[in-house]
Amino acid sequence: MTKPNVVVIYCDDLGYGDLGCYGSDAISTPHLDALAEKGVRFTNWYSNSPVCSPSRASLLTGLYPAKTGVSHILEGKRGTAGLKPEAKTLAEHLKEFGYNTALYGKWHLGSAEETKPNARGFDEYFGFQAGCVDYFSHIFYWGMPQTNPVHDLWSNEDEVWHDGEYLTHLITDKSVDFIERNRAADKPFFLYAAYNAPHYPMHAPEKYMNRYKHLPRDRQLMAAMISAVDDGVGDIMAALKRNGIDENTLVFFSSDNGPSSESRNFLDGTEDVYYGGSAGIFRGHKGSLFEGGIREPAILVYPKVIPAEQICDEVGMMADILPTVMDFAG
Repeated sequence: MTKPNVVVIYCDDLGYGDLGCYGSDAISTPHLDALAEKGVRFTNWYSNSPVCSPSRASLLTGLYPAKTGVSHILEGKRGTAGLKPEAKTLAEHLKEFGYNTALYGKWHLGSAEETKPNARGFDEYFGFQAGCVDYFSHIFYWGMPQTNPVHDLWSNEDEVWHDGEYLTHLITDKSVDFIERNRAADKPFFLYAAYNAPHYPMHAPEKYMNRYKHLPRDRQLMAAMISAVDDGVGDIMAALKRNGIDENTLVFFSSDNGPSSESRNFLDGTEDVYYGGSAGIFRGHKGSLFEGGIREPAILVYPKVIPAEQICDEVGMMADILPTVMDFAG
């Protein structure tokens, strides 16, 4: 069997209840809903951590976070250590099987030279190395309050500037371009589209905000950001189909952890305030080991092999993706 192309699409702080196919009655996600109908939608899929860096480490290595050297949220400072050398990434494994590899978006697994994406198996990299950036200026603020601003946008090893360009759209455009350039290559490819949405700061273009004028401000922003990602998924899937490679491409979609919240001190005590995301019927949020912090929407599509319109209630986790992909890759 021909080795499949592999596309992993990962969101940031997307809640279990934030997609139409997972029960949202407020956010429209037609492209992700259609994706779910093409393959398997999981109802008991778990992150290996309720926060981003360890979750991403497990996704890319197939290991528990403690085995990767990334058991907590990594700092945003340049030069921050990350993945252990022996914790091989999916990109490193697939390169040995003859794959072209690319990451566009969030890394957050180390910014020391030996831990950057190009050193960990990715031929092409465009994105940011820390945990979050401003969506238009691509500046990361570390410290409280917002201090010590650090610009964080890179093309391979070079720092680049795209001031005013919405990062979700940049990630989508880079992903589509990679598919177009690799459609007729004699090698299969691995594309990791790691969106930072809907992680704070809460930024969305006006055209998406206008879709949700009826919602409260926090939900409006969240819905707009998720809709931008949904359109991006639609563009990526359209590129696969347009180039005749959708049937032999494995696509996995999920998010690193549950919806984000912050603790605010009110006169009558401390209260967790959400940024507009939803864990659906589940208790908990990002940083919590309750279901809302670790149960994630997850969709797996591989038309050539996996029958469509499936709902799977079996338990799965992010670390399952690497061995699953390697099995399909032979």
